[in-house]
Amino acid sequence: MLVDEHGTPVASGWGVPVRWDGLAGTLPSGYTEALVRAVEGRKQGVAADTLVICGAVVTPSPKGRGLAGETLKALRRRAGEAGLHRVVAPVRPTTKARYPLTPIETFMRWRREDGTALDLWIRTRQRLGAGILAAAPASQIMTGTVAEWERWTGMVFPESGDYVIPDGLALLHVDRSTDQGVYREPNIWMRHL
Repeated sequence: MLVDEHGTPVASGWGVPVRWDGLAGTLPSGYTEALVRAVEGRKQGVAADTLVICGAVVTPSPKGRGLAGETLKALRRRAGEAGLHRVVAPVRPTTKARYPLTPIETFMRWRREDGTALDLWIRTRQRLGAGILAAAPASQIMTGTVAEWERWTGMVFPESGDYVIPDGLALLHVDRSTDQGVYREPNIWMRHL
């Protein structure tokens, strides 16, 4: 956690330790599987060697002061202090919400005219030396009843089908016959160390 000169928290980050061989093909499927691997690895006494950054949040008022980058640097330092030789993250590219119909594999290749990544969060990490490893098309899978999804999104889902939802990186699939909505959030795996 980062605090300002008054001791008020302004940013925080967290992650979980896992064992990973460094190959893109053996990464967890995403955020959820990384959590499962961390818990199962601990239960089985597996020595972790990699930190999976699961979150980094900056309070709204100090945005634009580089606190996200400082949070990521602090997480990398902490990983090294804990003997974790690699640092990876299933990154949620926030700009992707503007393109929910575009597959994550396509979106992660998009660049601005200056050659940098289209997404700001990806660019922030790249400036810190991180590189893109792989797509995580179903990093998190969230399910709920149709009523829950209507409450969460402020929308109405009158029939089964796929829907664009507020801030969604992909489509929500609603199946009224089973009273269930399923959202598969895509992320992009990036390696910091």
